[in-house]
Amino acid sequence: MNLLLCNPKNAQGTTHSRKGMYVPLGILSIATELKNTYQDKINITVIDEDIELANLNEFGQYDLIGFYSTTYNYPTCIYYAKIAKEYGSKTVLGGPHASVLAKNILLNQSCFDFIIRYEGEKPFLDLVGQLLNNKKNYDHIPNLVFNNQSTIVFNDLHTTDLKKVNTPSREFINIEKYIKNFEKLYPDKIGIRPGSIYSSKGCSWRDKSGGCIFCARLEQGVRCRTIETIWDEIKELKNRYSVNSIWDISDDNLNNLEWFFKFTKSRPKECNDLSFFIYSRVNFISEQTVQCMKELNVEEVFLGIESGDNEVLKNSYKGQTVATILKAVELLKKYNIKYFPSFVLGLPGESVSSLENTYSLCNKLADLGGVDRLGCTILQPMPGSLAYQKILDETDFGKKIASLDHIDVLHLEKFWADNFTNSNYDTLLKYRNKITTSIKGLKVFGNEEE
Repeated sequence: MNLLLCNPKNAQGTTHSRKGMYVPLGILSIATELKNTYQDKINITVIDEDIELANLNEFGQYDLIGFYSTTYNYPTCIYYAKIAKEYGSKTVLGGPHASVLAKNILLNQSCFDFIIRYEGEKPFLDLVGQLLNNKKNYDHIPNLVFNNQSTIVFNDLHTTDLKKVNTPSREFINIEKYIKNFEKLYPDKIGIRPGSIYSSKGCSWRDKSGGCIFCARLEQGVRCRTIETIWDEIKELKNRYSVNSIWDISDDNLNNLEWFFKFTKSRPKECNDLSFFIYSRVNFISEQTVQCMKELNVEEVFLGIESGDNEVLKNSYKGQTVATILKAVELLKKYNIKYFPSFVLGLPGESVSSLENTYSLCNKLADLGGVDRLGCTILQPMPGSLAYQKILDETDFGKKIASLDHIDVLHLEKFWADNFTNSNYDTLLKYRNKITTSIKGLKVFGNEEE
């Protein structure tokens, strides 16, 4: 069997600070499980259009094509899947967009044979097993959604045991292309060769509170990989690919403080020269955790600050205040650890006054030092987020889009701004541009210019 796993290019946009620089670990994890299980029974190709475009004329070579979908690239997934079906290939759609809107997709599109919701390792293994043996017993495959005559079947959900999943192999991609993209975007970071891992899945704050209003990540429950396995992966990245900087893409690297402390203490001597880029909520930044970061050689921490206004932070279920934000960044600065603050404009109750508070906080952080890049976006109520659900539940427009599979991100972004804030979209644009252009000395990332 010839199998293609594809991350299609975005059809509607946003820009961010990591696009095309870090490998698609979810796709590589699925490819690794398939290869380890079926060996020479399958040939696997991975195409990541953040790096290189797919040759659509070659789709006829594949028996099965799996597409990773986000709301941004979903229209491209449809286009590619239609071409694949013309060639006679079976098609599978996975990813966050498919996980949330599986029913709508199968009702509106005929180009997808199967949808996999949430984590895909086991369902992909089981599906390929059925296809290899020319069987159609799909009912037992977890996370699978498919049409059975006129009925859409939703199979039971399965959560992956991260301790039993193989380390994602990089043999399916050219890691040098990702490193070259990093060098192009950050020419000042001379000599850095980044590599990515994930140490855990899930967010303790989301489990406790329901999550921040804009969060569309879907993992439930905090699960950590084994410490030994992660260090083995990092050593492989260093020894085989000369990686010297590790980006841990986990939702929050301080979800489990006991685990984080053990991970740091277990660092092999041969990895002492590696630096780390991690994620954290500001509430987890303390003297103890920052000392541990310093020991691990954390060079930079991504902080979801979101707003400089306490009332807006409260409305967004962030569980933090401006005071806790400033305390966190001052601690990081004390230990000479850089931080990457991220702001979201258009949170519930946003007003000119709160936007001014956010702008002032951005300038204050720039003056304090310790930050050389910043993220500033306008809230996009993506499927799976509390914001998206509020639109569905509370507006007539929500009733109109409830059955759609294709979501116009820009239209939804504007609708949210004009209906769920005390401002409007044009004002949010003004402040986003004000932040991205007038704060000197910082590289600022935000929504793509419309």
